[in-house]
Amino acid sequence: MEQEETKTTAAAGVEMPPEAESWVQLHESELTELMQKQAKAAITELKRQEKQERKKEKYHNTFTLMKCYRDMAFHIENAISDGQQLELKGMTDEQQRTYLESIRRTRFKTLIMTAHIDKAVEEIERRREAAGRGVEYKAFEMYFMQGMDYAEIAEELDTGKNTPRRWVTGIINELSVLLWGIDEERVK
Repeated sequence: MEQEETKTTAAAGVEMPPEAESWVQLHESELTELMQKQAKAAITELKRQEKQERKKEKYHNTFTLMKCYRDMAFHIENAISDGQQLELKGMTDEQQRTYLESIRRTRFKTLIMTAHIDKAVEEIERRREAAGRGVEYKAFEMYFMQGMDYAEIAEELDTGKNTPRRWVTGIINELSVLLWGIDEERVK
């Protein structure tokens, strides 16, 4: 009965239990090579996923930045950064100075960022106009600068209901590169 429970492999002359019939016997070098191939494949997949995540993050950041554009412009125009604009009652001179410096810093950073956005958006507009696709830029402008929704834009521009979203998405992807640069992996 014990002899029925074991089998002898032809190649190795080793007795193995019946459940081991699906086992594969590899030489150590073959196993090492197989593990290295799997590790390389896993690293390649991880890099691909990271690249995809960075692309999504850039798109998200650009979209969010453009959604805040009107608020940033408001901040630049209306930030109270001068003591004469506001009576800071109950604050010491040091507290007033700290507060006003903080507002000035944020206003200055916002001013720089909006100037950067303005340059990039001007380039997008120029490119769309040069390609005879100015209506795409118009949809982008209506969505972000005027605060219209996609349905209103589609009606105003007499397009399909998904067309404005597609145009805005395309412009955001292009704008992402203009604002944040390009990853070196994309160049390879």
